[in-house]
Amino acid sequence: MRTRARLTALAAAPLVAAGLIVPASTAGAFTYVTDAEGTAWGIHTAAPPAADTGSIRATQSGTGVQAPYSTMLNGYGGIRVSVDATEKHRFDGELLRGFGLTERSEGQFETTRSVDLSGVRVSRAVHVETGSTFGRWLDTFTNTTGQTLTVEAAFGGQTGFGSTGTNASRVVATSSGDEEVTPEDSWTASASGTNGDRTSGGPTATVVGEFDRTGNWLRETFTQPMGSEGHAANFPAYVTTLTLAPGETASLLRFVVVGQPVTADTLGAEIDDVSAVAAELAADPELDGLSRAQICSIVNFEGLTPAAAGAEPGHCLGDDATKVEQPQAPAAPAAVTTSSYDVVDTTIEQMRADLEAGRTSSVEITQAYLDRIAAYDEGQFGFNAYTTVASDALEQAAEADRRRAGGETGAMLGIPIAVKDLYHTADMPTTNGSLTFDGFRPDEDAYQVARLREAGAVIIGKATMEEYATSGSYSDSGYGTVWNAFDPSRSALASSGGSAVATATSMAAAALGSQTGDSLYAPATAASLVTLRGTDGMQSDRGVMPLVWLQDYAGAMTRSVSDLADILNVTSGTDPLNPETAEADAHRPEDWRTVLDEDALEGKRIGILPSVWVDPYGTTTTIDASVAALQHIETAGAEIVELPDGPVAPQRGSWNLNWEGWARYIESFPELGMTSPAEIVCSQDKLPYTRYAPEYCEGMERMSDAEVAAWRDYRAQYKENIAAWMDEHGVDAVVYPSLLSEISLNDGGGNRSSFGRRDTPSGGSGVPTVAMPAGTDVNGAPVSVQLMGRAWDDAELVGMAYAFEQVANGHVAPDTAPALTVVEVPTEEPTEEPTEEPTENPTEEPTEQPTEEPTENPTEEPTTAEPTEEPTTGEPTAGPATGGPTAPGGSLPSTGPEGIAVSLIAVALLLAGGAALATRRRTHAG
Repeated sequence: MRTRARLTALAAAPLVAAGLIVPASTAGAFTYVTDAEGTAWGIHTAAPPAADTGSIRATQSGTGVQAPYSTMLNGYGGIRVSVDATEKHRFDGELLRGFGLTERSEGQFETTRSVDLSGVRVSRAVHVETGSTFGRWLDTFTNTTGQTLTVEAAFGGQTGFGSTGTNASRVVATSSGDEEVTPEDSWTASASGTNGDRTSGGPTATVVGEFDRTGNWLRETFTQPMGSEGHAANFPAYVTTLTLAPGETASLLRFVVVGQPVTADTLGAEIDDVSAVAAELAADPELDGLSRAQICSIVNFEGLTPAAAGAEPGHCLGDDATKVEQPQAPAAPAAVTTSSYDVVDTTIEQMRADLEAGRTSSVEITQAYLDRIAAYDEGQFGFNAYTTVASDALEQAAEADRRRAGGETGAMLGIPIAVKDLYHTADMPTTNGSLTFDGFRPDEDAYQVARLREAGAVIIGKATMEEYATSGSYSDSGYGTVWNAFDPSRSALASSGGSAVATATSMAAAALGSQTGDSLYAPATAASLVTLRGTDGMQSDRGVMPLVWLQDYAGAMTRSVSDLADILNVTSGTDPLNPETAEADAHRPEDWRTVLDEDALEGKRIGILPSVWVDPYGTTTTIDASVAALQHIETAGAEIVELPDGPVAPQRGSWNLNWEGWARYIESFPELGMTSPAEIVCSQDKLPYTRYAPEYCEGMERMSDAEVAAWRDYRAQYKENIAAWMDEHGVDAVVYPSLLSEISLNDGGGNRSSFGRRDTPSGGSGVPTVAMPAGTDVNGAPVSVQLMGRAWDDAELVGMAYAFEQVANGHVAPDTAPALTVVEVPTEEPTEEPTEEPTENPTEEPTEQPTEEPTENPTEEPTTAEPTEEPTTGEPTAGPATGGPTAPGGSLPSTGPEGIAVSLIAVALLLAGGAALATRRRTHAG
């Protein structure tokens, strides 16, 4: 039996100076700590990907992407906090982050910036004991207000996924000897299922001491109890209520114990081992390394004294005994804007109307977005949707205003667009979400970016993306992690999460993303946006970094179908330098807006495969809402036809499509300065948990001509099979669900999907699919449905999506990033120039120098084998805002055709603030 090893006595690590912020870009690499059994604990700190929650991402039997996962922990050890304050923080009850957690000594992490939640200062101290198999979390809460506050703190996370099998977990032991968790228990143990001699994740235990009640970590943690069966059993939480007088401090101590991978024969003994360690910690908590004040402030264990840890004085007497040193919390970004134009959930269509009517200017719109980026993308609670913000965004906007003043028109003229950070931009770095490409600046824009610039769009910045676009579950990069727009504790989903969140939270009018498996439809669904994964070749991917050669698709996410049509008018069609797009012009409409027909679904037959409308996790909430949305298809005049089975996929070879894609990319863009895909695939600058050992790339070769031909034939045959299948059943399109379950929290990772997932055949074949917002489920989470068509049915699908939109009105806006308070642009008082000698007989009456009135206007899943492996198509893998200006016609004396000159003068005032913002995130210590 394993027993815990005593910690080596450590002096309490000194905290950094109050207010010090350690940016993610200078905090080193993602932190692994290896324990006595060789288990590597991945801890979320301020280091990239900077989730900075202090929770366990996962545990592995080693480090790097090739190391197996040793337990089913998938984001565990975080805290949710709710404060009973008069004015609740907008993220009250969410997973806390932004502690600036930094490793002070091996396995020991300290907060360098506290988190302030409604006047409660929160800090974390995390210690993974390298000489044993447990970790320790100490969470400290101080009431900084003048009134008594009630604080609810939940500790927990995800211990598995699904309802049955080797991935699903549940509590299997408690300190009271049964499997029912009550406040009488000081520790619990969880385990997942086993499958004979196959190895599966080992059990874990949580030592919580005294607590008030259990909670559901996934949703409504403080009101919903812990689940005991099904998918809900994978999300345990332990809730403790604190009552803090003004200035009072209290701390909560918890431990997590991890076991080793098991088989059916060894599971019982391993549960006994982790339970024994947990019982020992509950009876005699490990306190070494904690300060006297930290120990004295602990309220969920009785009888603890500093003497037990060798701290002096060895008692808890005196007024200062519980005064834990905590760093100051940084000031929150100001929620203000100098633009009186309200961009919140405003469509491109509305902006164009307001621009053409003279109610606003591109400069003013762009400033509004820049101010929202500063308020909501920055700081401890920032969404982190952007990696880079264009330093010349206001200059681009001013140029668009000049073009409009000169008589130019166009839907995209002056509209700020974000682009995923794998699209080339000549004026900004293109990082592919990885430090591998840190600082890389291509010679030219990607084709679609160049087309948008020609149309007058403002390329406002590069959207954060999952490193190398390999994940279908999280958007975690070398420059930070993107957080969900609707539920800021959860994943934004897939690699285009930044594009989706930037758009949904009104930090851009729309955005470009990309999809190999799910990275357009999944994040768009989570953000209640429209997106089209078009037919292969409908939109050029020239200048877009690859994942799976020929399968990647570069597309847009928008608030409405009409906005999508406006972008497609610019970005779709034949690219003379990209042979893969040769057929596009023959199949795209001259004007995509001509297909926007509210009767486009009238008389159509829409197929449905009941077998794909099932969540592999065993939940029904998301599916129920998606099924309910089918009524809108029928209301729009279509007939839904049940299909007995799906299309047949051709036999697919085993080809290194990722390697081939990078080889072609390197040949096309020599400015990258690399000569082999090995420099990319096996880069040691990747996030540590995505790295392959250098020898993994040894001997890899490009695809042969025969393999290239076979891959092309596969996709062509699959398209034909889908067309024949649809013809056989006489359907015009087939409807699929998007997400199949709720989304997990954002601190998980590894080979675990963050939602119930089953992709349509679109990615594997290259036929088009459009995702359409369909409202929300009963919990307020967005849902959508997808329509899939035959190859080159893109225009028909867009028309159907428009008809669906007119009936469903399914787009919703999040309430997590409300409208900003408008403030005036500061102006200097005019000064009168003194004259040397006053004239005795002036010939003219003195006149006051006219001054201008101040205006409000400032102007997919990773695997441990192949980086190219995609999820098998069709198989499961593990307050309302208002749009438009604040008043009809606006109150903008410097906007409109007659006032654009004045608007341009204001740019000088705006550039100072805008330029400072734009350079915020592009620093990185090597």
